[in-house]
Amino acid sequence: MSDSTIENVSGRDESSLYVIVWVLLVALLVVGLAIFALPIPRAVAVGLIFAVAAVKAGLVLRNYMHLKHEHTLIYIIVLVPALFLLGFALAMVPDLVFRHAI
Repeated sequence: MSDSTIENVSGRDESSLYVIVWVLLVALLVVGLAIFALPIPRAVAVGLIFAVAAVKAGLVLRNYMHLKHEHTLIYIIVLVPALFLLGFALAMVPDLVFRHAI
């Protein structure tokens, strides 16, 4: 096979990957919208919506922003501040839950 044929095949595979990711994003959009129709508490629905949004953000970051080709260090650089943010948010839970107790 010539080099142009190999590039053509890999380009076709990559464009089909983009279509698959787009279909997944549309499906997750439908799932996110359908969650509000479920007979579940509002807090659970909001949590599920955020989970679906996180999965969609991960798909976009990994595929459309080409982070799947990056070194592991880039994931550590993103993960550490995200864990700090989660820790700070969880540290605020007692203030939010027990604010009326005083």
